[in-house]
Amino acid sequence: MTEDRQSDTQTAYAQIRSRILDGRLAPGRPVSPRNIADELMLGHMPVRSAIQRLVMEGLVEVIPRKGTYVTAPSNIDLREIFEMRLALESTAAYLAAVNGATDGLMAVADQLHRVVDGESTDPMAEQRIGWLFHQETLSAARNDRLYTSYRMLRAQSGLALSELHRVDATTVRRGTLEHLNIYASIRSKEPEAARRLMWNHIVDATDARIKWVRDQPSDDVLR
Repeated sequence: MTEDRQSDTQTAYAQIRSRILDGRLAPGRPVSPRNIADELMLGHMPVRSAIQRLVMEGLVEVIPRKGTYVTAPSNIDLREIFEMRLALESTAAYLAAVNGATDGLMAVADQLHRVVDGESTDPMAEQRIGWLFHQETLSAARNDRLYTSYRMLRAQSGLALSELHRVDATTVRRGTLEHLNIYASIRSKEPEAARRLMWNHIVDATDARIKWVRDQPSDDVLR
């Protein structure tokens, strides 16, 4: 019975955490143990244990006399998150240029080139490729500690580091061209240029992302 409860707790923990990190549970949204238990077909105790674990990780907060909510980062939190992102990703671009582009990074860059050369565009698909570019740049740094630090930052900040969906095709395309400029510097092994271009790219998107996180609606159920 104890082993089953631990297994159910781990299942609930993984499911709720996944929804927080991919944006399905947005900052400020209520987290109802009863609704979650019903949806996942688990007992209330394992779900409550999973939520307590998420509280300890800072992904969920309990507000007295109100309920349990996905943690909503303050403006200070968001600024600190993006300052960390600036440090980590600009350093990753620098190291990727020192070490040379990986097969994964070259494959993503090839997808970006095909998007730019094509006549039809899908902004959402183009954005997803752009997000892969950031992940592959971190991998191309070949620094496990740096990559682990980024993963930890993402786990702590959830939606603030998830993909920012835009409907403005012009803005999306500008980001794609910036990615290709960063890649060109990495491919030609120009570390300082790659670092500077990545820094400017992230700074350009910071205010828009913070506004987007702040504007996300709250719902009463886990979706």
